[in-house]
Amino acid sequence: MTGGPADPHHRMAKFRGDDVWEWGPEAADADESEPRSMSLTARLLFVQAIVLVVALAVVAATSLLLGPTMYINELFRQGHGRAARAIFQLDDVFRDVSLLSVTIGGLTAMVIATSVSFLITRRIRHSISEVGRAATRVASGEYDVRLEPSQLGSEFDDLTESFNDMAAKLNAIDQTRRQMLADLAHEMRTPLANLKGHLEGIEDGIVNLDDRTSGILAGQISRLEHLAQDMRSLTQAEEGMVHLRPDKQNPADVVVDVVAAAQQLATSRNVELAATMPSAFLAPVLMDRARMEQVLSNLVDNALRHTPAGGRVTVGLAESEGDVVFTVTDTGDGIPPEDLGRIFMRFYRVGEGREARPAGSGLGLAISKALVQAQGGTLTAASSGPGQGSEFTVRLARR
Repeated sequence: MTGGPADPHHRMAKFRGDDVWEWGPEAADADESEPRSMSLTARLLFVQAIVLVVALAVVAATSLLLGPTMYINELFRQGHGRAARAIFQLDDVFRDVSLLSVTIGGLTAMVIATSVSFLITRRIRHSISEVGRAATRVASGEYDVRLEPSQLGSEFDDLTESFNDMAAKLNAIDQTRRQMLADLAHEMRTPLANLKGHLEGIEDGIVNLDDRTSGILAGQISRLEHLAQDMRSLTQAEEGMVHLRPDKQNPADVVVDVVAAAQQLATSRNVELAATMPSAFLAPVLMDRARMEQVLSNLVDNALRHTPAGGRVTVGLAESEGDVVFTVTDTGDGIPPEDLGRIFMRFYRVGEGREARPAGSGLGLAISKALVQAQGGTLTAASSGPGQGSEFTVRLARR
């Protein structure tokens, strides 16, 4: 039996959009599986036609049924009874003329209204089709697509703006993901190579599985775990996925807790760790205390890592132009001027300077900057050069 969906000669029409019809067996499959509803253009024109027909019928009924009687009664009231009787005798003629004039006027109005409605609905359909095509491109991974304003009103403008904002955020997330994967693959290469080399050496009998080798393997595994945890924290912070709990906090308490937590590490490295407080009391500031302590702890840990024995690390607190300012100053390695603008990048290494030693994952400064920005603040770095120490400044505005 021919004519079924399996018949290659069975061809049906399928509406693709923009008044284009396709013919082929695929259309038959689509129509049989899911009936297509009426298009927006057809719906709007159908509704407009119904409104025009009803309006024309109401006008015609009013003109033909009530018009003559009202006109004759008005003539009698004005004292023109003889003329009214003459018009009454020509009632049928009056009705025919009225019907003809209403029909001509109604049809003209319908043609004009239909034309205008068609142009408007066509423009609306075009704008909606543009959104649909752009959404399809975004779904396929083209996050750089943008829509132009449709000039159809504030609702469509809001839709266009929301779509462009969504596409921009998806594009930023995709770029972050790509860069993160590239950086992660690069950073994982060294510890994985070390693990592989030692394991192959153990299998070949070249390397003994003693405490020293076990310590090296455990250290490389710990490095990979730390790297994965830091990458997750950085991605969440950069993509705005960190759940902040801002509250009015005393900034002095934050400094005291951070210094107390790092004091033992500073003592073990023979580095002096101190805090400097303003003489006047600072009013509480809105911040996420746990995240701010994480930021300052990262900065202090970074300073201790790059400050030699006998050096000094100072955590300062001050108020400047209405903002609360935290500083972490050290007398350590320092930063070359050409590297100051890049030290907050993921995995950036400053030669033998900051973030270059294997103890760090290379993500601490990037995480800190992202967490500060998430709270509406800024994190900057300053240094007079190699060997001259460094100063990191966190500035939070009072809100």
